[in-house]
Amino acid sequence: MLLEIQVHNVALIDALCLELGEGLNVLTGETGAGKSILVGALNLVLGGRADRSIIRTGEEQASVEALFDIGNCPEARELLAEWGIEGDENLVSVKRSLTAAGRSLCRVAGSVLPLSRFRQLTGALVELHGQHEHQKLCDEGQHTGFLDAFGGLEHQRLLEKVAVDHESFAGLRRQAERLKGDLAERERLRDVLCYQIDEIDQVRPKAGEMEKLQQKSRLLGSAMKISQRLERACDLVYRGGKDASVQESLKKAADAMASIGDLDPRFESLARRLEELFYGAQDLGSELLDLCETTEFDPGEEERVASRLSALKGLTKKYGPELEDVIQFRARARERLEEIESGDERLAELERELDVADKKLEESCRALSDSRKALAPRLSERILEELKALGMEKARFAVRFQGTGEPTRQGAERAGFLLSANPGEPMKALADVASGGELSRIMLAMKTVAADQAGVDAMVFDEIDTGVSGRMAQAVGEKMALIAGRRQVICVSHLPQIAALGDRHYLVEKQEQGGRTSTTVRLLDEEGRIEELSRMVGGAGEMESSRTHAAHMLSAARDRATALRRAEREKRSNEHDGED
Repeated sequence: MLLEIQVHNVALIDALCLELGEGLNVLTGETGAGKSILVGALNLVLGGRADRSIIRTGEEQASVEALFDIGNCPEARELLAEWGIEGDENLVSVKRSLTAAGRSLCRVAGSVLPLSRFRQLTGALVELHGQHEHQKLCDEGQHTGFLDAFGGLEHQRLLEKVAVDHESFAGLRRQAERLKGDLAERERLRDVLCYQIDEIDQVRPKAGEMEKLQQKSRLLGSAMKISQRLERACDLVYRGGKDASVQESLKKAADAMASIGDLDPRFESLARRLEELFYGAQDLGSELLDLCETTEFDPGEEERVASRLSALKGLTKKYGPELEDVIQFRARARERLEEIESGDERLAELERELDVADKKLEESCRALSDSRKALAPRLSERILEELKALGMEKARFAVRFQGTGEPTRQGAERAGFLLSANPGEPMKALADVASGGELSRIMLAMKTVAADQAGVDAMVFDEIDTGVSGRMAQAVGEKMALIAGRRQVICVSHLPQIAALGDRHYLVEKQEQGGRTSTTVRLLDEEGRIEELSRMVGGAGEMESSRTHAAHMLSAARDRATALRRAEREKRSNEHDGED
């Protein structure tokens, strides 16, 4: 149940706090007072379209916050538990804010949620029916959904099964069609893949090979220089020539210092160090000599390395950019080739699976169709009962079915509603025969029936009484009062007959203060209700008689609502006893 709504900086609303109660909450006011603004604010906090143009002039941000009691809404409690959000016992607040820059933020119990989850939660709490929503009845695309909503848990399971089976069938069909397309160009694609694999296999690239070859190429390119420098270093350190080598000179220096080592500790230390250098030079000389004797450069090696590098670079240019990419490309091409070569076998397997999935979907659709055909007369009967109470005693209502040709996620047929509003008139589609007032009453009849099903705890009607007046207005109001006996109802209306039936009556009005206009809402007391009903009746010329009429209307409406709800409770009790 919606307990409270707070609105800040939305259009003409500066700051507003509206507390709501159980039963029928009616909002009235003169044209232009801001009733539509209030409904727009409620739509915003329920996850509706956020348009920054609604922000009050001169302000940077607008916000709407609603407080709900979710004690009777297990779906909402389950969602919050799933998302790890804790409310205050059975109370939870939802808030939507919108900045002048167009940024929208959704919060639930202080936690920021994406808009999709926000809508999922609010959709379980409130149904909002706008003043033009009855026009949806003219769209036959909506009728199947209306019928399905009338079904119970088992019917919903059938709907889910059809959706799952259709997705499975459609997925297999997409695979088969893709594979058929592959097979249609199999020869061309096989030739391309075989050429690519063969081109790579002729070179046989190895991971890391490019870096080693590039290093070897650099060495081979400097072969003469390397040979000369090795020989020179070996002569200087080890071999010697016309001059003594480094190791010979170090040996002589060490011997010279050793001969005077006993004369001074410093000489002895230098002798040891020179001797260590001699041994080091001797080791280096041996290494240099080995390199000179073992480093040989094959004149043809440089050409072979260059040729190999050229072949690898050719592959990387086509299948790279790196050699590892070439190796991975080859692996993928091989897998693709194997898929194509085994395509006939896989296609045959897919077609067998597709045949099984098709039969399964056909069975699911048949079960759903049977359930819909069983629901249709029951829905028609219930709607006709409600239409009779709404002044359409002679109306006839039926559901027709038309095949979709091919099963969809919603089944193998579409439902369409037919109506004959008056005796002697043929049954036709709603859009062809129903007036605006009749559509409003049919929509209300459906909502009355829907209120008997498991559903949300609060319903909002925004002037769906458009097109009705007089006795029909009374019937519409009584129907809303009956719904309000089982659900919280919030109704924006311009009809005094409906306003009088409200359990609570709020007046939406404009006030001017400080040169600015603001919309406010106040709960009317008994005197205030009589005054507002008097205005709505239109008795400004005879104010006293108008007020007397309004007071009588209010008293009679209160008694009528009480009697209707009592009779409804007794009827339900008797039906329950009969079932037992």
